[in-house]
Amino acid sequence: MTEQIDNQTLEKVTEIFKALSDGNRIRIMHLLTHGPCSVGHIAHTLQLSQSNVSHQLRTLKQAHLVKSNRSGQSMIYNLDDTHVTTLLNQAIHHATHKS
Repeated sequence: MTEQIDNQTLEKVTEIFKALSDGNRIRIMHLLTHGPCSVGHIAHTLQLSQSNVSHQLRTLKQAHLVKSNRSGQSMIYNLDDTHVTTLLNQAIHHATHKS
């Protein structure tokens, strides 16, 4: 018999996949695989407005996909942990895998 996913886990997994359902959030996370970045650096590199980046980072942070640390007057963002990197890399690999 297959074990069921408990409701709390199901809600968290759903939140993660909802957060991953936006192209700009994927682009931000991919950029963060290369190292920590400030909002300004992310906005400049991805050619997005700082307000858009801040909004997307807030969504990613609520889903525990990114974390932030203050450095002087800037907030520096990283992927939350290696699980997030693995999840992103696996999704990219799956999307580019030829059957």
